[in-house]
Amino acid sequence: MLRMRVFTGSSLFQELQGDWQELARTSSSATPFQTHEWHSTWCKHYLRAKRPLVIAYYQGDDLVGLMPMVEGIAPWRTLRPMGVGPSDYLHPLTRDGFESSVAEKLAADFAEMRKIDLIDLHQVRETRALAEAMKGTVIEQATCLLLDLPTTYEAYLQTLGKSLRYDVRKLDKTLFVSGKAAIEPVGQGQTDQGLEILFEQHQKRWRARQGVLGVGAFVGPSAAFHREWAPIAAKNGWLWLSILKYEGNPIGAIYAMAVGATVYYYQAGFDPAMGSVSPGTLLVAATIRRSIEEGKAHFDFMRGDEPYKRRWKPQHILRNLRFLAPSDGLRGRLGSQWNLSGSRVESRVRARLEGKGLL
Repeated sequence: MLRMRVFTGSSLFQELQGDWQELARTSSSATPFQTHEWHSTWCKHYLRAKRPLVIAYYQGDDLVGLMPMVEGIAPWRTLRPMGVGPSDYLHPLTRDGFESSVAEKLAADFAEMRKIDLIDLHQVRETRALAEAMKGTVIEQATCLLLDLPTTYEAYLQTLGKSLRYDVRKLDKTLFVSGKAAIEPVGQGQTDQGLEILFEQHQKRWRARQGVLGVGAFVGPSAAFHREWAPIAAKNGWLWLSILKYEGNPIGAIYAMAVGATVYYYQAGFDPAMGSVSPGTLLVAATIRRSIEEGKAHFDFMRGDEPYKRRWKPQHILRNLRFLAPSDGLRGRLGSQWNLSGSRVESRVRARLEGKGLL
């Protein structure tokens, strides 16, 4: 029988740090978005007036699962996952072998929280145990594409279409052999400069499609969050940030993270005026090649079903789900209806942006 303990207050990250980090190191369910470092950084930039809490599960004295949450109190008391916004996956972090038992206990405990009007879970991948255990209104929130990697890069190239394979092979042609173009990984101590290039190139891509109103993903607290997160990720060996330079000038950047056997493709940007060089294609290809060479098993394109991602032949098309589980009271029903309406608007906006290849 699992024992639940709820951690609250500003000291929760200190109390849980060692056990949380150890659980993330050993769990196959861990992504960057389940780590202690991601959530503690998120709270500094996104928490605002909400109350942080972590629901932890123990078998004896051993931590076997945890779910970071935040509680909002107006206009109805709502419990949501910590990390909403910049996080692509928000399932519980569990010790291997405990995913189902933690998910079932968590869902049952949610149902017993009488002082909460609405449980509002985001970005739960359909294959996770929590997706099976939760009750309530289910909303398809995002589509995620996942590529299983072969053992050699050449074997992978043979799966691609002819035109994409032609562009990808530019990495080994005169442009790069001569030094006219180069892809440079960003190391520790260089994250500020690397992110500024990423932000600039990402904005160029958005403005080319959206005009002067195109600002991209790194606005509001997002830029500050990633400026603080990136050096932490680099120190832990998770950050795969690379810059594409042409004749010494940056023309593109890719922002990925590697945790366990998977590389997570988070964002990218490139100068559309340099389309003849195929900067976006080359950055993705170089990152996939590095993933294979370092023995990774998966390349996760994460949220967004943009057409260009399909060209890389991902074998898995998976849904991220949102669950709205209201209480029996009036405020719970109102909260569920309000959030359901907002989710429909969000889905229409996302479909429009995915169609333009902007996510």
